[in-house]
Amino acid sequence: MKKLYLFILFAGFIGFSQAQDDLPSEKKQQNIEALKVAFISKELELTPDEAQKFWPLYNQYSKELKTTIKDDVDVLDRDEKVLNLRKRYKDQFTKVLGQQRMNRIFNAEGRFRQLLIKSMRNQNLHNKANRQLPRRG
Repeated sequence: MKKLYLFILFAGFIGFSQAQDDLPSEKKQQNIEALKVAFISKELELTPDEAQKFWPLYNQYSKELKTTIKDDVDVLDRDEKVLNLRKRYKDQFTKVLGQQRMNRIFNAEGRFRQLLIKSMRNQNLHNKANRQLPRRG
């Protein structure tokens, strides 16, 4: 069942990528964030009550993470700060989700990122192939 869900989500990414070409980048980012919320919610199997507690906390974590990644030029310093940030939020996530599902948060982020990158690569290959096809007319 989980493989079917991932396949459907991946197929959605492909369609999503194709539809994104004409959108402004801010709208693209909002669409990606919406897909991320859906993906992580499904991966963590959040109840409505848990989601209400989890998402404000996760959004705060995500905002700090983006700032850390954007502001730090030195790779090692950045990685250390990201690790410290994750450690700091670990206890808060555990209070909301429990230890087992807290561990799945960072894995779900990684899987989402991998699916997104794979989808973008496929879209780039698709666009490249379409540009190389001779036009009939």
